[in-house]
Amino acid sequence: MTQVLKLRSFMLILILGLFVQNTQSQVINIPDKSKAHFAQKYPNAKKVDWSNNVTSYVAKFKVNNNTHKSYYHMDGTWDYSVMYMLESQLPAAVKESVAKSRIASWKPKSAAHVENNNGEHTYRVERQKGLEKKYIFFDQNGKEVKAMYKL
Repeated sequence: MTQVLKLRSFMLILILGLFVQNTQSQVINIPDKSKAHFAQKYPNAKKVDWSNNVTSYVAKFKVNNNTHKSYYHMDGTWDYSVMYMLESQLPAAVKESVAKSRIASWKPKSAAHVENNNGEHTYRVERQKGLEKKYIFFDQNGKEVKAMYKL
C-alpha cells in the first residue's frame, strides 16, 4: 500500500515539475507590428521585458531610469503608454489640482504620465482610502478629465 502511494506521489511530482518547466519556457510571440512600433517610438529603451495576457501585450522598460509600460492590442496596434513618476514630479498645475481634489487626503499610491493612441497626454494619480482605490486623470493644465475606480 505504501509503495503505491509513494509511486503515485512521485508520478504527481514528476508531472507537475514537467508542467512548470514547460510553462516557464514558453516564448511570447510578439506581433511584428508591435515590435516595429516599439523600436521606433522608444529607440533608447533599456531592460525591455514583454509579457502578454488574454487581451494585450505589454512591454515594461526603462528610459533614462524611468519605468515605462506600453500596451498593445492583440493585433499588434499600440494602445497607450505609461511613464511612472513621483507625485512631486507632476506639473505644478496638476499638483495644485490634486491638492484641492476630493482625494487630496487619501494615501498616495502612484503617479504617471499617460499617452494614448488618440494623441492625448494626461497625468494619472492613484490614491487609496481603506480598500477604495481611485485613478484621477488630469490634463497638463490641471483640469480633471476622467476618474475611475481601480480594482
